[in-house]
Order: sequence, then C-alpha cells, then structure tokens
Amino acid sequence: MVSIKWLMLSIAFAVIFITATILYILGVVKYMTDYEENTCDMTYMFEYPQYVRVSLKNDIEEKYPRFGLYAYGEGYATEKLRRMHFSGIPVLFIPGNGGSHEQVRSIASVSLKKSRRYPFHFDFFTVSFNKDYSAFYGGVLMEQTEYVSHCIKAILALYKGKMDNVVLIGHSMGGIIAKGALLLAPNMNTSFASMIINLATPNTPALVLDHVFANYYLELESHLHKIKDAGVKVVSIGGGPRDIMVTATQTFDPTADINVLSTSIPTVWKSTDHLSILWCKQLVFVIVRSLFDSVDYLEKPLKITSNSTLKMQALSYHFQQHTSGKKLYHYKEKVQFETDSEWVNIVHQQYVWTNKNVYKKSSVIYLAVKLFHEFDFLTIDTINLENKDWLFVCKAFKRHDQGKICEWGWNLTNKTRILPNPLHRSRKIIDLNLKEINYLDVTHAIVKITSDDLDDYLTVSFDSYSYNSQIESTRNRFFQPKHFFRTYSFETTKGNTRYFVQFLKFTNVMTVDLKSHDCTKHHAIVELIEPWNVGSIQSRFFTIADDNPKMMKLQTPSRRSDEIANLRLTLDPECSYTIKIQSEGIIDEISCRIRDHWPSLYMAIISLLILLISIRVHLNSDTVPTIIVTIVLTVLFNVTFEARIAVCIITIAAVSTCCSVIFFGSVAHGIAVKFLARAIAFSTMWSDWLLSGLYQVPLSTTIFILSIIPATCGALAMLISVFLYYLKLTRMYEDYLEKVLLTSLEHFNIIKRLKSIRGREDENENSNQNVYDHLILFLLWNFAALPAIPSILVWAKNFSYDMRLSTEDPVLLISWTILATSGTLDTAQISPNRKGYWSFTLSLLLRFISWIILAMMASPYPSFFHYCMPPITATVVILLTINSIINKQIS
Repeated sequence: MVSIKWLMLSIAFAVIFITATILYILGVVKYMTDYEENTCDMTYMFEYPQYVRVSLKNDIEEKYPRFGLYAYGEGYATEKLRRMHFSGIPVLFIPGNGGSHEQVRSIASVSLKKSRRYPFHFDFFTVSFNKDYSAFYGGVLMEQTEYVSHCIKAILALYKGKMDNVVLIGHSMGGIIAKGALLLAPNMNTSFASMIINLATPNTPALVLDHVFANYYLELESHLHKIKDAGVKVVSIGGGPRDIMVTATQTFDPTADINVLSTSIPTVWKSTDHLSILWCKQLVFVIVRSLFDSVDYLEKPLKITSNSTLKMQALSYHFQQHTSGKKLYHYKEKVQFETDSEWVNIVHQQYVWTNKNVYKKSSVIYLAVKLFHEFDFLTIDTINLENKDWLFVCKAFKRHDQGKICEWGWNLTNKTRILPNPLHRSRKIIDLNLKEINYLDVTHAIVKITSDDLDDYLTVSFDSYSYNSQIESTRNRFFQPKHFFRTYSFETTKGNTRYFVQFLKFTNVMTVDLKSHDCTKHHAIVELIEPWNVGSIQSRFFTIADDNPKMMKLQTPSRRSDEIANLRLTLDPECSYTIKIQSEGIIDEISCRIRDHWPSLYMAIISLLILLISIRVHLNSDTVPTIIVTIVLTVLFNVTFEARIAVCIITIAAVSTCCSVIFFGSVAHGIAVKFLARAIAFSTMWSDWLLSGLYQVPLSTTIFILSIIPATCGALAMLISVFLYYLKLTRMYEDYLEKVLLTSLEHFNIIKRLKSIRGREDENENSNQNVYDHLILFLLWNFAALPAIPSILVWAKNFSYDMRLSTEDPVLLISWTILATSGTLDTAQISPNRKGYWSFTLSLLLRFISWIILAMMASPYPSFFHYCMPPITATVVILLTINSIINKQIS
C-alpha cells in the first residue's frame, strides 16, 4: 500500500514538472519569436563610406595590438581626414560586444548630410575592438575601457586645444565602456565628455560570470555621480519589445538624465532590435537632430554647449517632449494676441471645431474655451495644426460679441506633445491639469490658428472632464470566472476624447480590441503607460481599415506594489466605441517571467545540485523535512517557478548524460584517442594504451592538467577535466555492465556458493550507487564550468597575440584549479560511509549553502552572484574531499 502511494506521488510530481518544462519551453519560444515586425526605415549612405586609421602613441599601439581608432569619412571629405585635418565637433562611437567599428556609418552619414545646412559639422570617430567579448569577460572590458580613454585623449589632441571634450555614443557594452573610460581609466576626467548617448546598453547585466566583471560594474556605479556633477548629460535608449538581448529593464540607468525606449520617442514610436537600433532611420534622425540643437552658436569655434540647462532642453525636446518642428523651438512665456483676429468662444463641455465652414481666411483665429470650475482636466486634441505657438491660457476681461476675449496670455505650447498618426500630417495633444496652472484667475484656454493652418483639413477637439470620471477600473470585473481568458469591456459615448484604464488586477500582457459601430471613418490611439518608467510608453493606432486586436506587453516590472499600469485612450469624439481588453494566457505571462528572471536559473540549478548531494552524503538524514524547507524558501523568495524549471533541467541533463554515456561513450573515447594520436604523433593503439594509463594513474593526468594552466588559462584546464570526467563515467559504466554480466552468469553456476552470489550482488549495488553519485558530481562540474566558456572564447580569439590569458579572474582561476585537480584525482567523493557524525555535519552544512544560494536569487540584482557559483562549488568539493578522508580514517 505504501509503495502504491509513493508511486502515485511520484507520478503526480512527474506530471507537474513535465508540464512546467513544456510551459517553459513554450514561453521561451514565445519570448524569442513573438514581437512586432520591424517597421523602421533603413538608413542609407549618401556617399561611399571610408575609415581612416588614426594612430596612437607607439607604446599604446604595442600594448593594444588588437584595437584600433578610425575616423569616418565620405567622398571628398575623406582626403582631409587622411591629412589628419579635423575642423568639426568630435563624436566618438564605441561598438558593443562583438560589434564592428563600421556600425558608426548610419549616424555619421546622416550627420554629414545634415551638416550641409549648418555652419559646422561633426567629426565622427569609431573604435575597433576586434569583436572581443566584453559583455561576458571582465578582463577584456577593462582593456577596452583603458584603450577608449587613450582614444579620447588622442582625438582631443588632433584639435590642438580648440576642442576640450567629445560626444560619446555607445552601443550595447560600448555605453558601459563610455562611462568607464571617464571614471575608471587612469588620468581621465569627466570633463573630457560633453554628453553620452547610450543605445541598448545593459546598465544592469544579465550575466556576471567573473569577479572582475562584477567589480567593474560596482566600481562604476559608485562613481557615476561624478558624471552628473560635471554636467555631462546621459541619455539611455532601449529598443523595447523587439530587443530580446538587452531588455528594457536592463537599459534603465538610474543616474541618466533621460531613460527612454524607442517606442516612446516622438517621431519614432517603433521598437528596434539590438542591431536595428543603430540604423533605424527614425531614431537616427532624432539622435542627429539632438546633437545639432545642442551646439552653442556663441562660442568660437562652435561646440556643444557647456550650459547644462540648454543641453537638457535640446535632449528633452527630441527624446521626450517633442511639441512641433524638427528643430528645438524656444517659446515665449507671454504672448500678445493679435488685434485684427477672429475669436470663437466655446462654452460647451465637449466640442469639435473644424475648418469646414470657414470660407474666408482671416489672419488669425482664436478658439477660446471656457475653463469649467467643476472639472479638473481639459484635453485638447488637434489634427493638422502646424502652428508652433498654438496653446495659451488667459484671463478674459474684454467684451466681444456676447463673450470675452484676452489681450495676452501665458504660452503653454511647450507642455503639449505630438502623437503618432499615419493618416494625417500631424497630431498634437495636451492633457491640461487645471489644478497645476499656477496663474491666478485664469478663465480660458486659447488655441491659435493661422491662415496657413486652414490650407488643409483641420480639427480641434475639446473635452472637459473630471479625471476620476474618465477612469475605467478593472478592480471588480477583470477576473471573471466565466472566461478562460480574463476580459474587461466598456463602451464610450460621443464627445469623449480621453479615457484611462487602470489595471488594479495586474497583468503583463494584454490584447486591446477597439471597435466603432457608428462611424465610417475614425482614428484612435491606445498608449500603454508604466508610471514607474515614464520613458516606456507604447502606442497602437486604430482606424476603420485597421481595427484588429493589438497586443501590448509591459516592458519593465513594477518596483512597488502600489504602482498601477494604465492605458491612455485618445478617441475620435465624433464616434462611440466598444473597447475590450483581454489578458493573454499563461504562455505570455511565462514569457515575461523568462524575460525578467531567466538569469537566476543558473543559481537555482547549482543550489539544487548541492542540496541533492547533501541528501546523498548522509542517507539517514530526513529528506522530507529538507524538501519542505526548500519549498517554503522558494515561495518566500519568489523563485518557485525557477526552482521547478531547475529540477526539470537537472533531470533532462542527467537523462541526456546517461544516454550519451550509453550510446556515445565509445565515440567520445575514440575522439580522445585520435586527439592524443595527433597531439603526440603516436599511433592509435599507443594513444589508446596511454589513455588507459591515465585512468590507472590519475596523478599523471592531474600533473598534465595543472601544467596547462600557466601556459594557457585555467578555464581550458577546467573544460578538459570535465571531458576527462565524462570519459571516467563511460569507463565506470563499462565496468558496471561487466559486473552485472558476471553476476548473471554466476546465478547459473551451481558450484558457486550462495554467499558468494550475495556478495557479488551487494558489490553491484554499491557500484550502481557509485555511478549515481558520480553522475550528480559530473552535473555539478558541468554547470560550474559554464563561466569558463567566455574565458575560453577570449583565449582562443587572442591566441595569435598571446598564448596565455593574462587577464583571467584570479578567483575563478583558483576555482578551476581546485575543480580540475579534484576531478582528475577523484578526491571529491560522496563517501560510502553515509551514517557517520562527520557526514551528518557536512550534510547540514551543504543544505545551508544551498539555501543561501536561494536567498541570493531573491536579491534585487541576482546576476551579480553568478560568479560566486564556481568558488562555492570548489568549496563544496573541498568539504567532500575532507569528509572522504575522515571517513576513510575512521573506517
């Protein structure tokens, strides 16, 4: 009866974990494939691009032979660059991990084309890093940082004192290097840069695989305030949903002056992937225009303004509050209204004014809408209004045709914003909070219309309302049990321009369906707003021709439980709508969870493997209480989902290892034999004999592995030891099969005594347990060796420059040495004596270590503990070795 219960329980657990695995795989597929198509226009070169090498000092060139500094040129301008003649404003582009210096050409080419309209131009420089892996390896990251600092000094030296700073544009890890070059490199100063524009930069890394990399980020964070104190403006731009390499959360820089996604940048409103963010024409134009508007025309020679306020105005205009026009426009605070103008007094709560009935083009038309005291908000939505100064508030006092007019007003145009609208030339809007207007006795809002605005179809909509009355809440109706998918719907009436929907019942992914049944033509915009990240707005446009349901997904997780995501709806006031909002299924929610938490899987796997070893170390210890405590901790730390997936990954890895040992063990052995034959010029037979000798004399193998480390790198020794461990498993499996076969034959030999048979069976059982224990240790070795892969890639890529990896993290080097030594000498064993005092103590200690790792996963930035996994594993190996020695002495 007990066995049946355990069987049923095992089946239930298997179903749960298999289901979780399938859902996780579907979530990964959803995250990797389900995003909007790329709608960016391609940026083209105007002339043939060329890159002129800029030489640095000889000692620097010798120290960094893999790197290079180039100046970008096109056409006839390239000849000046070859003569090292630079007369513009310097801009240095820094590529990211594995990026190319040629990626500068999109921004540089547009800038050169645009400079023909200005009395100045920008000189673009770029750095070549030989596509080194700075995103995963701290040593390379520091080398690149120091090289960029030398490049900045070399660039400024080309201008012979005429320029004292540069503009830094960094893509991906290039943005981190840009800040590091100013703050971490020796003999550098933040004054060497005027502004930093980062594109898809991981300000919070997803993987931190070595101690040097972690220290780099932590050291950089402690000095970031110096950039702000020096007046250097920092803009961090993320790609939004399409960028699956660097998420929106990672691009958020808490010290940046502007954090924004490409989906919310005015005139862009498009998501970009990790590479298209460099050539997306809409975004490139915004970046270039912000640079041109940041120039101080009063300085000679012309350069980026040193006034932080003016610099911030230019950046904010293009990246945040774009009101009208391609160039920064400075608004007057007070404006005198024209006397020979036509005034239209609007006294309705909701009103739509058009130019259909305007037959005579007067010089100026002023639409004066009364501000109602019972309402706290006024939304004004305009279509095809091109006038730059168009919105004012005033106190009316002069009688005019049964109404009042103003002589002057306060200009609020700088508080307006533009909206995406593919159907019309332009669309401008403002949500005017009447409580925030500080001017006393204001009675009217004024919309100014010039004669030029009347050339095309023009619409101005007014909607006065109380904010709370326009909020649709999902508090009580979003979770309806009769729906498989959670849905919420409501209807609007004619005259309404603005609606809000708050998600009190939180969801990450939703589909918005917006239908109008009484209009043959209509236009509406739905914006997803994350109040905790004002730069992550997403927009969807609806028309009668394109009213299909549209998916929207939150890009950054909320930082506080009281923060509420909401939709902002801009409707056609001449239409009524039925709006349905539906939360997506579990697969979409899991894809968001994967996006935000997948790096913690690595730590969960290490934690559970150590927990499994702790149970195996002392078999008499209570397994059930250990499992219960672990489950409770995963719930408290909110890592239950990752823990379940980690169990599935470990199971799959164990099954895969067993299958590969059974079916491909001989293949691996043959590969090792052939490798030895080629390496030492022996025959295959002698290599096979030598490999067998290495199994029999592990000390010689250990000496060979340790001799590799000073000549190459510790990571290589670690990976070789993992492969040798795999070969050991194949030999153990062959020995196990041989013993099983002998036991089977002895059952048919009546001469053998029963005692001998039982002894053989006990020996086989011990062998079986030994194979199982080594399988667990082998899995731990494999996952602990993952941080060695970046080191191997860097070593292999730079092998032609230096056979030895001199920048290897010393903490990892010690860990690799311990693990490689123990793996080849077979000192770390789950002792066969599983009932002693020392085994019990070690079991408790290992469980405590496992639970500490789970606690690390609950930290705000768990990725910064990735590099701790190899040292922790090495510590576990040392403890296992000590326990084995103690148990052998006791026995």
